[in-house]
Amino acid sequence: MTEAVSQILSEVKRLSGEERAEVAYEVLCSLGPPDKQQVEQWEAELARRVEEIQSGRAVGRPAEEVFARLRGRRS
Repeated sequence: MTEAVSQILSEVKRLSGEERAEVAYEVLCSLGPPDKQQVEQWEAELARRVEEIQSGRAVGRPAEEVFARLRGRRS
């Protein structure tokens, strides 16, 4: 990570959640329109995952469990 990015992230972390969301939105928009091929690949992947869930081949986990596990990784 460059020093510039590190400084920007340090400043962003001081913002409220709403302000950080606004910054994130603006940064994402600055990347320009998504590549059509990438969008099609993500749509295909999402359709595949939905089909796995609906068919019962994939089993979900409660969000609380997933978030607790992720929080544990940061510690």
